[in-house]
Amino acid sequence: MAVDRRVPVAALIVVLFALVSVRASAQHLTIQGDRFAVDGTPRFLTFISYFDGMEALDVAADLKFLHEKAFDGVRLWPNPGLVRSDGTLDNGALARLLFILDTARQQRMIVDITFTAERVAGLDAARFRDGIVEAARAVAGFENALIDIQNERDVYGPFVRPLAPADVAATAAAIKRADPRRIVTASNSPGLTPAQAARFTADTGLDVTAYHDDRVPNWYERGRLQSIVSALRDNGRPAYLQEPTRVPFPSTDRADYFLQARANAKLAGAAAWCFHTEFGFDVRTARFQDRLASRPEPEWAFVNALVVRVNLKTIDGHYLVADNGGGSSVHADRQNPIDWAVFELTAIAGGPPLDGERVALRTSDGEHYLEADDGGGAALLAATTAVGGWETFMIASGTGGAIRDGDAISLRTDTDPPWFVVAEEGGGGAVNVNRRTDGPWERFTLVAVR
Repeated sequence: MAVDRRVPVAALIVVLFALVSVRASAQHLTIQGDRFAVDGTPRFLTFISYFDGMEALDVAADLKFLHEKAFDGVRLWPNPGLVRSDGTLDNGALARLLFILDTARQQRMIVDITFTAERVAGLDAARFRDGIVEAARAVAGFENALIDIQNERDVYGPFVRPLAPADVAATAAAIKRADPRRIVTASNSPGLTPAQAARFTADTGLDVTAYHDDRVPNWYERGRLQSIVSALRDNGRPAYLQEPTRVPFPSTDRADYFLQARANAKLAGAAAWCFHTEFGFDVRTARFQDRLASRPEPEWAFVNALVVRVNLKTIDGHYLVADNGGGSSVHADRQNPIDWAVFELTAIAGGPPLDGERVALRTSDGEHYLEADDGGGAALLAATTAVGGWETFMIASGTGGAIRDGDAISLRTDTDPPWFVVAEEGGGGAVNVNRRTDGPWERFTLVAVR
């Protein structure tokens, strides 16, 4: 990497520090079949548009907030600041990019680095490729990132003209030579059909099909997304719904549209989905949290819905509680949903919990998890602080879709044969994990906690 003598020494120190710290402890994004995997575990990823992150007022606060709200990653535009018109990199902008990547790594978040050649005057395709490859070399130590060669490459590129398939293929190959493990894509607009986008990905040697689907009124519906994702997955690669619709397009005024879209994308087999918001275009003068909070629907309501907090109510109206908020026993003896009755429901595979999925439930103290003592056949406890086999349950609602407020659900161990969680006598006392079948005492009404 050529050093610009005009760049402050402090900026270069940031670059070097980031590289050293990341190599010491890196979150590793890979691909397993047609899914993303994080640290070796397949996971559905939820991103958010954070295009202006290179100029953000407070990157550390923004990413901490997003992590706490259960986002897996951000989508970032490093241009126009990073790649110059001659294909070299601005070292100050590079230091900023590395700082963002390192900050994201500390929050265990992924960064989708999406390039936009059209935002750099005078940049041609060959020099654009040089700049991306140089950037790929510079970020090689960061395993928590993927590269999108060009946003909507069938529409945009150097001189605001489409980036040709041959240029995409050449750039992808050059990135792989510089960093063989880097995940590479190039996104397409709805100007291509999903089937055409999948073929393009395969023909150009990309790892992921990143697609921006049409902004139509029924954009969130399950059947529509199933059709799109099925076509995208036909090449055997992960399907990434990278830029769904946003305000002010049709059917975007309520968070529920976006929650349905995310769940339906996961149900359809997508590897990742992005919450696209116009507030990601400008975070220079306010923290991202404040920008999102400025519009109650859909942004703020959606952001606050990703962490799923629930009560579990027995058939006779009692609530499950982790005594003292966690750390010991569990009972179903409270008639009111006190704080001890709140559990955070998390899908092991990422994204929204679905019918038939493996889940974990964290207690209200934020430290303990519900567990089947001895793996089942005994009591339900809340004494452990990490998720393992005993803390993993299969949740079932019978709906075939996302777990929702008001669903009647059962919880069983992830074993063969399974043990079901049971409120003895239908509630009012002990809770065990010692039944082989699912009956009324083994059914709980899930009540969402706002």
